[in-house]
Amino acid sequence: MSSIQQDLSIFNKFNFEKPPVGVKFLFNKPEGIERLDKNLAFCEMTREAQQSEAPFYVDLENLSCKPSAYVWGHDISEVYKSGLFGVAIKAFKEACANKRIYQYLPRLAPGIVNYIAFSPLDKLSFDPDLLIILTDNTSQTEIVLRAIVYTNGEMWSSEMTNVLGCAWLFAYPFVTGKLNYVTTGISCGMKAKKVFPEGRQLISIPFNWLPTITQNLQEMEWVLPAYVADDIGGFVARIYTELGVSPS
Repeated sequence: MSSIQQDLSIFNKFNFEKPPVGVKFLFNKPEGIERLDKNLAFCEMTREAQQSEAPFYVDLENLSCKPSAYVWGHDISEVYKSGLFGVAIKAFKEACANKRIYQYLPRLAPGIVNYIAFSPLDKLSFDPDLLIILTDNTSQTEIVLRAIVYTNGEMWSSEMTNVLGCAWLFAYPFVTGKLNYVTTGISCGMKAKKVFPEGRQLISIPFNWLPTITQNLQEMEWVLPAYVADDIGGFVARIYTELGVSPS
């Protein structure tokens, strides 16, 4: 695993309550990083990294949530894919409803991920495949999301299911190359385990978008003039005047 080449320090400007977390999917065991000494659900590993003083890696043996092994690309018991488990925990009325999500649930390709490295931003020593951010408020969310449209006009899209929310946080951005953002407190496992404060946004940025978003955060205005204008009507009128057009 090569050393980090990107400068991601611009994200420190947000002063997030919890630091962004870099995630790396690995075939080989990483060198120079300690294995996590506990078992956690996949979704809990991000929180663990937020609180960690050093990077760590996990393997399948660290995974306490058996269904999320599917997201890693491993096979799981048919009781999960049949939908019976979802009915048993009252998340679905019928097995057919739970069963359907496996037709489109994103997952990593089988056999390519044996280890996953996690690191808080200030201890990040590798270029991440994903950068996962827990924003404190919608203003921070708006700035990060605007950084993806600032030079590309890319449409925002949020994808999620009520179970196996980890698939949309980890596998979906990596597999599709699309940034994803989800609201905390609406996915069953994360809500039951109280992994994150409710009503926040988790933003998962894949590696292909990191250079663009980082550059745009450095160049664009974080707070648009319209957001702080005392008289929004007068502000808009001045814009029309500057553009030399009529508001009609």
